[in-house]
Amino acid sequence: AGGDVVARAVKRAASRRPSSARRPLPGWVWLSAGLAIGLFAALLVWLGGYRAERPPVAVSVPKAADPATRPRKEIEAPPLGRSRYDFYTLLPELEVVVLDAATGTGKEKPRKVDEPGEYILQAGSFRKFEEADRLKASLALLGVEAGIQAVRVNDDTWHRVRIGPYRDLAELNRIRERLHENRIQTMLVKAPG
Repeated sequence: AGGDVVARAVKRAASRRPSSARRPLPGWVWLSAGLAIGLFAALLVWLGGYRAERPPVAVSVPKAADPATRPRKEIEAPPLGRSRYDFYTLLPELEVVVLDAATGTGKEKPRKVDEPGEYILQAGSFRKFEEADRLKASLALLGVEAGIQAVRVNDDTWHRVRIGPYRDLAELNRIRERLHENRIQTMLVKAPG
């Protein structure tokens, strides 16, 4: 009978102690934790993408150099049977860079073009197509249509972001002003003739 009393006392003491088994966490705790982890992961992805993007690289006009010291441009010959649209692939052979004193720092307003002719604006030149395409997309957001031209220069391929051609000087000057306001420097190129 003494052992019975001890067993009952142990049983009562065990029922008074808190249970060592955990109760499950409520659903709102799991929901909050999942939401916090998801937002943190999204923030990391966003920051990673933000750092990978670089602002467009502005191209400044080089000072006039002696033609003998300039690197030779190698341009592949177009195939026979050209269409009338091949003018744009032939343009690099015929282009003339128009030196503009106001394009040095990018802070000065671009000088108005008043000499009649056909002009193209070059907004940048990149080794990687992706960088050129990124600048082209930025220009599209400004309402400026641009194209990408691949050119071989000294055994390297460069991707030029070009706007135009323009014969309407008023339109050309408006586009140059809009690009200047958005801190995009351009190089003015005139087709001879």
